[in-house]
Amino acid sequence: MRVRSILSLIGLLWLAACAPAAPAGSTTVGSLQISGVWARAASLMGAQPTEMSMGASEGGMGMEMAGTNSAAYMVIRNTGGQADKLIKAESDVAKSVELHNVKMENDVMKMFQVDGVDVPANGQAELKPGSFHVMLIGLTRDLKAGEKIQLTLTFATAGTVVVEAEVREP
Repeated sequence: MRVRSILSLIGLLWLAACAPAAPAGSTTVGSLQISGVWARAASLMGAQPTEMSMGASEGGMGMEMAGTNSAAYMVIRNTGGQADKLIKAESDVAKSVELHNVKMENDVMKMFQVDGVDVPANGQAELKPGSFHVMLIGLTRDLKAGEKIQLTLTFATAGTVVVEAEVREP
């Protein structure tokens, strides 16, 4: 019996050693690894509340933050065999937090709310400028480059996790 227990323990340790490691600076929940989390710097001073400029000629994939809004981005990697979905995001730095995507329509970049962001089995979802993102609407304070903010992400299967986003200039 004792030999069997030792062999079982060795087997478990071997499996753990062979499992893919989470990238440095990432957060794991279930089979999901969330990495590269960042948010756009934004200032409340002199801003028009709730304005968003979407001109494609302004750079940054046509996404320039104005007013009291910002956005957060990340990569969500699914190492498991079951698809998942980011269904909700929250943060204390904004009055409202929504999941958004953008599309080009008649040479104008348009943003729209989505009910979630699919994370395929053994694949990944990339939230990036000009694509899916977490929209921070009605900021409650300035977001200054170099500081960190917290986002609470809720997934359909993996559950809820808190991640830290570095604030950066676009």
